[in-house]
Amino acid sequence: MKFKNSVRFFALFSVLVMILCVSGCEYGSKVWSDTQNFVDPNPEITLNHPGIENQNDNKLALLFTPVDGKILSLINTLSTVDSHPDEGWFKLLFMRFPWISGVFTVDEEASILVKLPENEIKPFKPGPLVEYEGDWSEINLKSFVNYSEFGPEIYLCTPFFKDAEFKGLVVVHFDPRVLLNFCPEPEKLIIMQPDGGGVWSGSAEVNKEGFLKIDWDELLDKGVRGIVKVDEVRYVWFSRYVGDTQIVYMTKAVTEKDNEDGILFF
Repeated sequence: MKFKNSVRFFALFSVLVMILCVSGCEYGSKVWSDTQNFVDPNPEITLNHPGIENQNDNKLALLFTPVDGKILSLINTLSTVDSHPDEGWFKLLFMRFPWISGVFTVDEEASILVKLPENEIKPFKPGPLVEYEGDWSEINLKSFVNYSEFGPEIYLCTPFFKDAEFKGLVVVHFDPRVLLNFCPEPEKLIIMQPDGGGVWSGSAEVNKEGFLKIDWDELLDKGVRGIVKVDEVRYVWFSRYVGDTQIVYMTKAVTEKDNEDGILFF
């Protein structure tokens, strides 16, 4: 009796499957038929993108984005830190960013915990770290530039914790001039830190004093992009924050006239 019921159930199930398959095929065919009316079977792919419409912005973007991309990638790596890194993290850091000068960690009193490499030429002054009186749990990244007789050094600092309590900082540092190596034409790019008075370029003919005389406070209060003139030469500039350090990228303008409301989004 049970065997007969099983046979009947299997037969009924088979019929249902056949019905679903047939109706599904018909539905699928209808969908394919309908979509053929909307899909171009021979699409054209255009690889030659015209770039940014503003010629001055387009030139600057091509020069500074490879440089800026290195900084952003380093910042993204630091953003993943939540506890004191292990040995593997430090090794991976130097593998991914061989251009950095070094990395170290400090405790709450800015005493060194780990320092790689152990010996450095440029002296480090922990003042900006010790003097900060805010809540480190609300900080993702702090930065500052230290100037010495050996040149500038940018420090990127991110906090680490243990049991939700602040325990110290991971600090990665690098010479901003090394970033020019990633620019396709470093002699055409100028990198500047207006607050600290640093002006760096692959060209030795840059009038650094001329750029430092510009009232950057006023310009940066108005926007992040514009045109300035030094020695009767027009330069297009774009500013962005690296942590809480403002960096300006510049290059000679291509055109004599320019809409100073040009836009660069990065």
